Amino acid sequence: MKSLPWNAWLLATVQPFVLSVGALNVFLGGIVGAQLHSDPTLATLPVTALIVGVSLNIFPAAKIQKALGRKQAFVLAALVSSMSAFGAAWSIDSGSFWGFCVYAFLLGSQLAYVGQYRFAAIESCKSAAQHPQVISLVLVGGIAAAWVGPELLNIGQAISWFDSEYARAYAALGFLELIGAAVLAVAMKPLTVQENDTDDGEARDLSILFKQPMLWLAIGSGLTAYAVMAFLMTATPLAMSGHGHDIQSAKWVIQSHVMAMYLPSLITPMIIKRIGIYKLITLGCVIFLICIAVALLGHSLHHYWWALVALGVGWNFLFIGGTSLLPQTYKPSERFKVQAVNDFSITAFQASGSLGAGIVLFTQGWTWMLVASLFPIGLLLLLNWVVRK
Repeated sequence: MKSLPWNAWLLATVQPFVLSVGALNVFLGGIVGAQLHSDPTLATLPVTALIVGVSLNIFPAAKIQKALGRKQAFVLAALVSSMSAFGAAWSIDSGSFWGFCVYAFLLGSQLAYVGQYRFAAIESCKSAAQHPQVISLVLVGGIAAAWVGPELLNIGQAISWFDSEYARAYAALGFLELIGAAVLAVAMKPLTVQENDTDDGEARDLSILFKQPMLWLAIGSGLTAYAVMAFLMTATPLAMSGHGHDIQSAKWVIQSHVMAMYLPSLITPMIIKRIGIYKLITLGCVIFLICIAVALLGHSLHHYWWALVALGVGWNFLFIGGTSLLPQTYKPSERFKVQAVNDFSITAFQASGSLGAGIVLFTQGWTWMLVASLFPIGLLLLLNWVVRK
């Protein structure tokens, strides 16, 4: 681990400052949405707006990083996110549901860049053997974000500029993003990645690249991880509220879940080394099935806690498995477009999952949400089996 590049360590360190936007919005987005809009089926729209913001900024983010370099692009994104967080706080205090959705969308632009941190870390490596380690290292930084994001609800109460406790939480996020921008500006080593179509042969068209079953599996693993996770996680605070659990209990469950997403990264490279990527993906699917089984057993606090922890661990295995496979499917000259297509596909399904969460929860119920989640998991297991053959 000591031999890993400086930027990998730095990008892991800065995660609590720049990634907390996701944890906070997952925790409060649906609750604030339900408070600001009379139609409960639209409660999760602010969470969806953030994810759509991620999706629509992925291709522009790739172009901006190519033009400005990774460092300058990451700093700029953190600054935009900071201003958007203050705008979200103002919208909550003003009672503007649609204003809050707009600023949630803008906050998503930051996550489009944070999602590229793992690729920046990969590009800093001396050899491909380090890839699983640096991917895991960057994700480990999310452990602190798991606690910090929801905890901004309490930390933000020291800010007296806003009346609503939720607005104060988003104001605290604004200050946190400013710190993240400063750390990146001062400490990150410049890493300008330029695409050169002649360094490794002519870049292939996407239609050719997608003839590789491994590319389908790499992308499928990531999008299944995010789609199922977003579908169930977004609805969990609302489902808990509907079954008599208070907001502090929901905060604890979400914090535990996000921590479970990143904590396994400490050992995931060792698991890959021992059983391989394909079996890791299978294991991730099995843990997702355990999550659903536990959630179907009841509505106590412990049922939600164990289910969401399993959901986080399964996400980690599927996401790291897919990300580790991805560089094996493209040449250096193809990396930007393949990375962009991968992340866009993931966030598109994530957005569908989060938007569908509110609709399905309030029209069909929690049980049907769990049953519906079996379909994408089954498809990924089948795809993994086909590719392995």
